[in-house]
Amino acid sequence: MARRLGPDAQRYLAAGDGQEVTRPFHLRWALPALCGTNLRLWWAVWLTSWIVLGVSTVGWAFARGLTPAQAILTGGLLLGLPGILGPEVSIPVQVDLPATALTMLGVSLMVTGQPVWMVLGLIVIGCASSVRETAPICAALWLWSPWPLIALIVPAIIALARRPAESTGIAEWDRITDHPFRTALEYHAGRWRDARLMILPWGVCLVGLYALDWRLAIILGIAYAQLLIATDSVRLYQHIAGPALAFAAASLIPDPWVPLALVGHLFWIWKPERI
Repeated sequence: MARRLGPDAQRYLAAGDGQEVTRPFHLRWALPALCGTNLRLWWAVWLTSWIVLGVSTVGWAFARGLTPAQAILTGGLLLGLPGILGPEVSIPVQVDLPATALTMLGVSLMVTGQPVWMVLGLIVIGCASSVRETAPICAALWLWSPWPLIALIVPAIIALARRPAESTGIAEWDRITDHPFRTALEYHAGRWRDARLMILPWGVCLVGLYALDWRLAIILGIAYAQLLIATDSVRLYQHIAGPALAFAAASLIPDPWVPLALVGHLFWIWKPERI
């Protein structure tokens, strides 16, 4: 029996089939256009995204001054986050992982500071923004630079060129779209102080809080603020703040402790939240 895909995945497949979809899914046209309804293509994109994200994160961390072992740890910590893996019902039909992978690739090019690579990185981030419209904001936070925000012109043009569907035909999905703040509070009711949802999914990345500075605090604040307008949790805040907190944690862990940190992070002692 085929595994049931979640609401977001169903809308991406609908878009791939040429149907109109509601906001903000109508802005995320690139992967539906590329993959359509072909699950083999979605699987290929999903699997490739892991490689791109891992290699790009290691390169970004190394360029920022970490040792090779710490740079590898940064990549391992990010890839090991349950929110990066995401909910089972979104695999492989999703935009989160591919968008984060492309964004990090662009960031790893721009962090060099070389004009040619910065322009190329900006182009890559622009492509990522057609996968998920928040890509330039993520890049700006990870680089702590306003330059990636130039790529916001891509989703702005898409918003002008593509009109969203008015309804999905499913009452609950439409209610979430029409009343994001109200439904977000409903879905998170009673869980705002639940460590299993809000804290523990970070694993060894929590070490990075020891080096918390105002920039990392702002990134975490923006990441968690999404929960006020969205019904999901872990996948949202980890795709925004994951690279920054993984870098902060890896920068504090000495090279000899890297293998232990990776083992402790990658193998969970409980089933973590992934949605």
